[in-house]
Amino acid sequence: MIEMIATLLAGVFYGLIVGIIPSAGATTGLVALFGFISYFVHDPYLGVIFLMAVVAASTTGDSFTAILLGIPGANSAAATMVDGFPLAQQGRAGYAISAAVTTSTVNGLIWGCLVFLLLPWYTNLIMILGIPELWAFTMLALATVGFLSNQYWFRSILAIAFGILIGMVGVNPDNNEPRFTMGWFYLEDGIQIIAVAAGLFAIPELTKGLFTKTSTSNSGLKKGELLEGMKAVWTNRWLALRGGFIGAFIGLLPGLGGQMADWMAYGSAVATNPKEKFGNGNIKGVIGPEGANNSQKATSMITTVIFGIPGAKFAAILMSLFMYLNIELGTPDIAEDTELFTSMTFGFLGATVIVALICILLIRPISALARVPYKYYFPFLLALIIFTSMQYTGGWEDLAMLGIFSIIGFSCKHFKFSRPALLIGYILAEKVEGLTLQITGLYTLETLSIRPIFICLVVLIIGVFTYSIIRKGKIDYA
Repeated sequence: MIEMIATLLAGVFYGLIVGIIPSAGATTGLVALFGFISYFVHDPYLGVIFLMAVVAASTTGDSFTAILLGIPGANSAAATMVDGFPLAQQGRAGYAISAAVTTSTVNGLIWGCLVFLLLPWYTNLIMILGIPELWAFTMLALATVGFLSNQYWFRSILAIAFGILIGMVGVNPDNNEPRFTMGWFYLEDGIQIIAVAAGLFAIPELTKGLFTKTSTSNSGLKKGELLEGMKAVWTNRWLALRGGFIGAFIGLLPGLGGQMADWMAYGSAVATNPKEKFGNGNIKGVIGPEGANNSQKATSMITTVIFGIPGAKFAAILMSLFMYLNIELGTPDIAEDTELFTSMTFGFLGATVIVALICILLIRPISALARVPYKYYFPFLLALIIFTSMQYTGGWEDLAMLGIFSIIGFSCKHFKFSRPALLIGYILAEKVEGLTLQITGLYTLETLSIRPIFICLVVLIIGVFTYSIIRKGKIDYA
């Protein structure tokens, strides 16, 4: 038990640091762990506790830089910044931070309990879904991340296709012959997730943080602001809970991620308070999106664990880290792994409580840490990412792949191709290929037409595609 608590605290500390570093967040923090995750191979469930603590702590911690610096610690905190940063400039930073942490914690505990304590029950879904339903659900995952998360839906289709293509690089399982390797022996074991994730997300976001100019709020934290922020959450409790529900719903839709949930929750706060001004320091503009923050992280684990379909880009990295621990998600064996569910519950809920206490009790030193110039973080984070990326062979090929996917990441960001869509396509490539071969080989249109769950999922896919074309004013999540 002592070792579990120590691991939990280590995950909280690391996650909180990652969360308050501008433009870092859970995804970058998880990518950096590939070089160290082997430490937990002797006891993989300690690794599960650590990873879940990192996710929970970084999600709460990223609100500090959004409010104090006007830079979200992760993209999912961007909505909080709109009203949180003006509050800090008005000398009410403690008020905004207290409201943000309280809202995130309450929703994290509510939805964390509903998800993690009931995960063993949710695994019964595996038993009632066959190959056609799993294929359709995988297609729905690609549709939601590709069509709903980016206004350039055709570019998202191309990103998904490219992701599936690079996911198929390696050896053809049918004939054991090299496939798409261009004669490069290094690629016969496939393209490693470390290079893909670091190049697509970590390097572009770290570079963005380095060149982003900020106007730091130097306002001190005033006495009584912490309690005032908590009271504001109670006064607007239905807004906070509604934000949590929105985040939970988005988390259930594979691949959409936290940024969409936060902006939808922020939009809900604006729409339900038409007589109030937002964008100039309205506390409701902080409470709304922060309600969606932790709840989305919690519910996204349902599809990730049960079906092996990442609920968000951070979950895609988490799946790969679990595989390093010899824990494969989305398989029938998961239903019997009660220790996995216990470890995930302990890690997420325990970290949610601990990081809230730390944030409230140590708000002054944490706020000071958030104001450290990003140029001091950058070399350390860059070195950590490079070290992590070289854990596959340790040779120049690892660096070459990191460079290639960094160029791809910068290009996708500039030309508005959805990076989450590319990553999800890569992660699901093996599943897409395997299920497609099985469904075409074992079923006919006639046998598929009598499967009601399959038909409903196909209708949903068509609906998502149609809605994505006619919808206007979408937010870009590239």
